[in-house]
Amino acid sequence: WDSKQGPCCTVEDFRIDLEGLPRSEWNKSAALVFATEYLRHHRGHQGENLTLEYVSQVWLTHVLALRTRYKDKQQDDFDRKEHKARNRRRQRKHELYTRRLQTAYEYKEIKDRTVVIVESLGQDGMSSDESDHEGHCGEATYHILDKDWRSKQVTSWLRMLDSLHLRLRYNGKWQATAGAWPHFRTTSLNESKGSPVQGLPIDFYCRNWYGAQNAFVKEQLQAKNQSSTLAIPSQYVK
Repeated sequence: WDSKQGPCCTVEDFRIDLEGLPRSEWNKSAALVFATEYLRHHRGHQGENLTLEYVSQVWLTHVLALRTRYKDKQQDDFDRKEHKARNRRRQRKHELYTRRLQTAYEYKEIKDRTVVIVESLGQDGMSSDESDHEGHCGEATYHILDKDWRSKQVTSWLRMLDSLHLRLRYNGKWQATAGAWPHFRTTSLNESKGSPVQGLPIDFYCRNWYGAQNAFVKEQLQAKNQSSTLAIPSQYVK
């Protein structure tokens, strides 16, 4: 809009700017449009000895209030969406933990190690993910949020359990068993903001990450100074 070409709007097509500043050039122009029309109808009425400048300023104050309510509603809508998104992520994380633990119990030859790994990590030790269109319809892709504190060996065991779960679903045949399928997760460069799980065997933590932590963080972690066998049996290596 070019102010040299006239007002920003007309009485018939009256518009204000709630995204910009309350006293933006657009809103000041709209205030003059409003004030002119208001005085045209009210000037001369009893008690209506008002000026164009006064009505314009009153209108701009009203715009400030409108903009505040508009921004508050936008924030409320955003907060509600974020709250729902967090709940969905938390639910997916819980389902991931439960599915991995159930799968761990299905394979007797590795059950002792896999159950310890999954239960030690707990739900908080599972990687969160973010949907590429959270809350919308259609098939979503979920981008895994990398836990930089967790060792790659532990992550390999968890990914192996995911593959074994699919194997169980097919039951060695082409016909899949009934039930909802795990959502599609893919790796990403995004990192999780969650805190590391405390009290794990020291081998469960990424060596480089752990070595870079200061004494205070290491004290809070309370890592158990015990080694774990994290090598995956050859028959389970792809």
